[in-house]
Amino acid sequence: MGGLEDQLFSACQDGNIEEVKHLLQTYPQIDVNNTHQQRLILENNPLVAACDKGHIEIVKLLLNVENIDVNGHGICEWLGQTPLSAACSSGHIEIVKLLLNDGRADVNKIYGRHTPFNSACKKGHTEIVKL
Repeated sequence: MGGLEDQLFSACQDGNIEEVKHLLQTYPQIDVNNTHQQRLILENNPLVAACDKGHIEIVKLLLNVENIDVNGHGICEWLGQTPLSAACSSGHIEIVKLLLNDGRADVNKIYGRHTPFNSACKKGHTEIVKL
């Protein structure tokens, strides 16, 4: 993974929206879907990191990137999470709503042996389960 992708991942994980804006505007070639073997278990990629940590404004920014992958293609299926499953597991209902309203997220996508629904149930997030 290159330096720019590392910076983007860290900014998304840390909630540094100004850095995310800067990187997306200054480096349109940045790979927003980049994953790294050492990160697969926890956050997977920048969008998953932002969804997991509850950084909704960053999620909104990333959803506007033309080639953003909202279903985690290319992520190791038995270790990784999709953005939707990360939001469901972490209990971030507004991000779940955002992803569902976006229309591109596959609610039945299985990663880590669970669907987003299973992740919400397992963590006891009943309002997300109702969605």
